Amino acid sequence: MLYETFNSIKESFGEDYFTSRIDPEIVQNLNPNFELREYQKEALGRFDFYFSEYQKRKFPVHLLFHMATGSGKTLIMAANVLYLYKLGYRNFIFFVNSVNIIEKTRDNFLNPLSEKYLFAPKIKFGDKEVFIKEVQNFEGVNPDDINIIFTTIQGLHIRMTQPKENVLTEEDFEGKDIALISDEAHHLQTITKNQKEQELEKSWEYT
Repeated sequence: MLYETFNSIKESFGEDYFTSRIDPEIVQNLNPNFELREYQKEALGRFDFYFSEYQKRKFPVHLLFHMATGSGKTLIMAANVLYLYKLGYRNFIFFVNSVNIIEKTRDNFLNPLSEKYLFAPKIKFGDKEVFIKEVQNFEGVNPDDINIIFTTIQGLHIRMTQPKENVLTEEDFEGKDIALISDEAHHLQTITKNQKEQELEKSWEYT
């Protein structure tokens, strides 16, 4: 497993091998009230190592952070969005399994007045100020912004299978680098399984 491989690398090169890799510019663009814990620094360092140096990196990249509730995984997601922005990513889809969770996440990412807002008052890379914008699709978005679609996995499925005007379609993925971020990812397999069972039942119903 990747986790065990990286543990071996850490044993070979020292305890701070991953934590020392964190980009200060990423940290300064996070909410200063949320100081990164050591295990969060470790996670971010491993993320950076996988993207920048790991020789067996797979494409497309598909990574999972296995963290307990309350351990600050959303802050890590915010940091990774900033990291990917520096790599050239501009478009993100953030999806979860619950409408309640998506509303809280939207507030954490977009509302500077929220006590759980994840970013610094001004996000700056060099001299350039960067804005986080919620969008419904990726047509005509500002290439200098962080553009995010917030949705549930069910909502994403409906968008893709029942396209409407001004919402996400398959064409939005053509020629674009889009990062998909899933919170509570352990629910996805169950949802997918249930959808397949429902489709199977429907196919038998109409046979």
